[in-house]
Amino acid sequence: MDQSPWNQQKILKLTLTNDFEKNIQELGFSNHSLAREGGKLTLRLKVPYNYSELDDFEEKAIELLDIDKNYLIDMSLTNSNCTKDLTKAK
Repeated sequence: MDQSPWNQQKILKLTLTNDFEKNIQELGFSNHSLAREGGKLTLRLKVPYNYSELDDFEEKAIELLDIDKNYLIDMSLTNSNCTKDLTKAK
């Protein structure tokens, strides 16, 4: 494979009700991916580099995670603010 399977500029951001906290904790996400913002749970997930080519990518992601839509407040593809993989220009 010539490239990383993950898109470095985009993430899928899911905002969930607190009622889903027990379920989401069982999935074992890191503190880097899961946070509490404004009293709600926010889950940030890497997306594949070809996410735009996949039909209903967002819907498939919540299906694979077995997240009931009743727990979902918001879902968006957003720019990644992670600088982990950026290299310094000299």
